[in-house]
Order: sequence, then structure tokens, then C-alpha cells
Amino acid sequence: MSQRNSWWKQSKIPIAWLLLARFRVKLFTALIGIVFASILLHAQLGLRSALFESSISIFKTFNADIVVISKVAVGSTSLQSFDRNRLVIFDRYPEVVDTTPVRYDFVRWRYAGSRESRLAIMLGFDPRLRIFNQEDILKNQSTLLLPGRILYDELSRREFGPVKKDFEKPKPLFAFVNDQRARISGLVKLGTSFSYDASFLTSLSTFELLSDNKTDYIEIGLVKLFPGTDAVSFLRRIQANLPSDVQAYTLQDFLDFEKGYWDRSKPIGFVFAFNAVLGFTVGMLILYQILYTDVSNHLSDFSTMLALAFTYKRIRLIVFQESLFLAVIGYPIGVFGSVLLFEFISSVTGLPVRMSTDRVLICFLIVLLMSSCSALMAMRKLDDANPIEVFE
Repeated sequence: MSQRNSWWKQSKIPIAWLLLARFRVKLFTALIGIVFASILLHAQLGLRSALFESSISIFKTFNADIVVISKVAVGSTSLQSFDRNRLVIFDRYPEVVDTTPVRYDFVRWRYAGSRESRLAIMLGFDPRLRIFNQEDILKNQSTLLLPGRILYDELSRREFGPVKKDFEKPKPLFAFVNDQRARISGLVKLGTSFSYDASFLTSLSTFELLSDNKTDYIEIGLVKLFPGTDAVSFLRRIQANLPSDVQAYTLQDFLDFEKGYWDRSKPIGFVFAFNAVLGFTVGMLILYQILYTDVSNHLSDFSTMLALAFTYKRIRLIVFQESLFLAVIGYPIGVFGSVLLFEFISSVTGLPVRMSTDRVLICFLIVLLMSSCSALMAMRKLDDANPIEVFE
């Protein structure tokens, strides 16, 4: 008996793997469960991250320290116009370098040669100033000094027209914005989001020509402070003097404000989080069923091991090792499948769905937790193992 026990301890192949490999169909099924759960977790967390990142893709390129918006605005989809003279109050403070108005509005876009119009985002700014910190915008914004010119986002969805492809041709490109013709003078990379599928930049004067909005009203005000000025302290000091119809944020706080809008005010953020929990639950149940069946099929083997002086703790450890083997083998396959899925989603939607190292580690820990919970539930079947039955 002691020699048999010694052989098990000295065996180079873990007992847990021998038990798993004995029924290859069930092993394959368990790995499918791990892969499915991994892909679902990555997809939901990746899309949730893309939701937040895409919602601020334009705003995070602002060359500003403070962002001013209407008091009633709760997010970028509901930006309300306010009097541009509200920015004058900032010019009174010596810490302020300059203030800049920015226009922001949904408009109807129709590419030349197409009959269908779609909603797109139009941003208007002064092309003589450095409003953005993005090189492709800085390189092309001087073309906006001519009336009727726009910079089109080449990451926009294909339904808005083959602008990027046609731009390589020597002939000028035109589009119709609110039925007004505009010439595309350059391409930039802004990115789509869950609220819009295309965007473009233009000058303030062209913005007024292409939209019906009043000229003395704006949607966003940008404030640039002198280097070394603490934006948080500055805002705290002047907060009481701000007009009652506007609210001011530091740039980072404004980005967090926009993310919070999609996280709390819109149901889509909750849906992604719920689906991630659902993927965890489904994967855990699939893995539990496989492990429970595996324990049941090897119950006589476990009874024999108990008869050979194995402890219940040692046998429970074997079941736990089985779950870890499944997680370690199945998770890399799930990561590979998630990368392919992300590339497909990005190519179709233009959303910034990317694999990150942090998310890979987080999802791996979640999969390990899922496997551990499944193993703990399946261990209850070990109570039926009876070494006395081996000698009957």
C-alpha cells in the first residue's frame, strides 16, 4: 500500500491531468466553456472600455486646462448653447492665457454622389489657434481658413462615403452638410463613438454657414492657463463668480464627467457590466457541470485513493488542480479568440476596441476565480467517496 502511494507522489504527471485526459470529450467541452467565458468577458469589458474611450476621443485632444459648458448639459449628446460672452469673465484673471469658443452640433451629412443623408458631428473652432494637440489636425487646420472647407475624420463609418479612398485622387471632394456644399480639404483621425458614427472639423465662420445656430452662442468654451497654474485651485477660487448658466471643469474632470454620463445615465454601460457577470456565471456553471461529472466518474478512483491513505484534503486539491489546468489551458485560447473578435469589431464599427495588458490580467484573475468557484461546488460530490466500498 505504501509503495503504491509512493508511486503516486513520485509520478511526474500530475494526477489531476491524468484524470482530465482520461475523458477527452469532456476535457474538450470544459475548455470550450473556459474559452466561451473568456471571450465573453473580454468582449463586454472591451466594449465597455471602448464606450468610455470613444466618448472622449475628441475632447481629450483639447489644448486647454479648463472646459466650460452649459449648466443644463449632462453629456456630449445634450450640449446646450450658451452666450459666448460668458467666457469674458475668465479674461479678467491674470492666470488666463486666452479663452476660445468651440461649436459642437449634430448635422446632416451627405457625401457627393450619394442620396442618403446621415447624422454626423461638426466641430467649429478658430484654425489660427492651437485648439487641439493632435498633429494631423495641426498640420491641416490652416486649410480651414478658406470658407466652406472641412477636415473629415477618416475613421468614420463606411456608410458616410469612401472619403479616404477618394481623397487619394487628384480631384477635389465635396459633401453636403445640411444641404450646403462643403469641400473636404484634409483627413484627420478622431474616431467614432456610441453617439455618432462620423465627425469633421471646420472653422467658426464655416460652421455658421453650414448650421442654423446663432452666431453669438457656443457649446464649449476652452480656457488656457499659464504654465504652473493649478487648474483645480483656480476653479475653486473663481467658482462663486461664474455665471449661473454655465459650469466649468478641469479638462480631466470634464473627461470624467463625460465617462460618468455614459456609465450612470445611459443603460448601455450597465448592459456591458451585466453581460460580463452573465458570462462569468455561465462559464462557472458549465465548468461546474464538467467537474461534477468528472468527480462522479472517478468516484471509485477517489475511494481507492482514500483507501491508500490519501486524505480528503489531498483529493480536494486534485479537483482544484483540475480546474486550474482548465483555466490555464483554455484562457490563452480565449485571449486569441478575443483579439480576432476585437479586430473584426474595430474594422466594422471604427470603435477603439483593443486588447490591453491590464484587461488580460484582470480577466485571467476572473477566470481563475470562476474555475475556483466551480471546483469548490464540485468538491461536495467527494463526500460520497467511501474507501470501505473498495474492499466490498
